[in-house]
Amino acid sequence: MRYPLLITLALTLILQAATADEYTVEPKPFKIETALDAVFLPTDSKAIMIKPETSADFTITSLLAHGAGVKKGDTLIGIDTRTLDKEITNLEKSVVISQLKLAQTQHELEQLKITTPRSLEAHARSETEATEDWKHYTTAGQAIEIEQAKRSVEKAEFFLAAQKEELQQLLKMYGEDNKTEETEEIILKRARHYVDRAEFALKTTKIRAQRQLSTAIPRNLKSKQLAAQNARIANTDAKEKLPQALKIKQQETEKAAKDHQEKTEKLTKLKADRAMMDITAPVDGLIYYGEIKDGRWNPAAAAKALKIGGKIPANSCLMNIIPANTSLELHALASEKHLGTLDKESTGYATTELNRFQSFPVTISHIASHPNTDGTFLTTLKATLPENLAVVPGIKASVKIITNKLDQALIIPADYLTHTDDGGYSVNVKLADGKTAERKVTISKSNTDNVIVTEGLEKGQVIVK
Repeated sequence: MRYPLLITLALTLILQAATADEYTVEPKPFKIETALDAVFLPTDSKAIMIKPETSADFTITSLLAHGAGVKKGDTLIGIDTRTLDKEITNLEKSVVISQLKLAQTQHELEQLKITTPRSLEAHARSETEATEDWKHYTTAGQAIEIEQAKRSVEKAEFFLAAQKEELQQLLKMYGEDNKTEETEEIILKRARHYVDRAEFALKTTKIRAQRQLSTAIPRNLKSKQLAAQNARIANTDAKEKLPQALKIKQQETEKAAKDHQEKTEKLTKLKADRAMMDITAPVDGLIYYGEIKDGRWNPAAAAKALKIGGKIPANSCLMNIIPANTSLELHALASEKHLGTLDKESTGYATTELNRFQSFPVTISHIASHPNTDGTFLTTLKATLPENLAVVPGIKASVKIITNKLDQALIIPADYLTHTDDGGYSVNVKLADGKTAERKVTISKSNTDNVIVTEGLEKGQVIVK
């Protein structure tokens, strides 16, 4: 009796194996169900971040906790401002000094613009005049001075001879009677005095003339020659140095202006950074650490940085203030393969871990036209929440969107399809004689397991793998 039982069991297994790779084509209900991971995020939030103009140190001294409620104007993060305040005070003084230096340099530059051409003109004129004086002296002046020196001696000699002659005449005249009166004595005394003076004048004139001829006139010649040379050198030097001095002063003025501008700009930036250190709530609301952007809430980096004694990172979202009474919506990141099954106004349902057995309806309100940098498409959904489900920003939800729902469609399992060389699909149809034949089929829609066949198959046909 054992063998017939074994044979029956073997036949049953063979029959099941034979039919396991066969599928009878029948109309069945069809739908596409797309699963998305979503998170509740506010429709409005105010990002808190700093974008400092300088490398100012934003060290945290006080901090409100994540989840805390705040009023507009409340201090969110206290910053140690002492170092920056001191730097601003010092720089304000430096700006005043640089402004004064700039004004002084600008005044000096304006003066040089006036005096430089005048000085160049004066040096050129001095060279011309000194050269003319030297040439005139060598051609005429020196000869005249020599002649004047010689003539001064001749004049003195002539004057002495005249005085002597006059004395001799007086002596002859008064000596004829061998008797000299008192008046005659006075006249003779005066005449002798004049002779004496003329002799002394001749003596001194000869000395001066000799001095003029041997020393003064050669020295005068040399002085005028040197004066001409010095005037030429001074003029050449002025042509070289005065324009350079003007250019240097112009560059000094430009540098002073640039330094003043840089200090002024830095002061403006420091004051802007100082104003940033007053980190206050822009509205009444709730504090959420981290960034809320592109369908994500990322608190990790901010939570790591936000601590007493820590330093605030620049250009990073520190926290968001979610205004009071802000509504929530679901944000999901759909992959590229989901785009063909999702449309605006598509509906479905979602559940949360608050109560995974309590679902609520959702509707797609927006699908991004372009992907994020990670290739996902931001999808926004409106949720109709039950009154007893108290969700808050950051709560996650599992979403299922139902699309292309049909009561009857000719469907087959996707794994019965064969990809043809022309890019289409075919199936193997079982014929009446037990043999199989390849049939091309046209596919319209598909879900995870099945596809809808619109051409190539009929109800009741059997396909095999």
